[in-house]
Amino acid sequence: MADALEEYAQAVDERLHGVVDPAERLAGGVRLSASMAESCPEVMRILCHGRLGRICAGDGLAPRAKRDVEEGMAAGRFTVVESDGRGQWGRGG
Repeated sequence: MADALEEYAQAVDERLHGVVDPAERLAGGVRLSASMAESCPEVMRILCHGRLGRICAGDGLAPRAKRDVEEGMAAGRFTVVESDGRGQWGRGG
């Protein structure tokens, strides 16, 4: 399953190649995943609910989303809403 998730994440990377704005990359990844969930619900169900929700694990999509959020925060595209240490993120200007 980890191989399938990594392969999917690489396909997302390929589709978003050349998108430099981290907010656009994050949004694009969300849109592609939502489209995949609509067109192949069985596959996304397995990725989301199999083996402790691999889609949110330390490989595949999670580190890419974290990278895009962190880069977006550094570029001022996202701002921290609360500084309570829980990783609350909001939209920047």
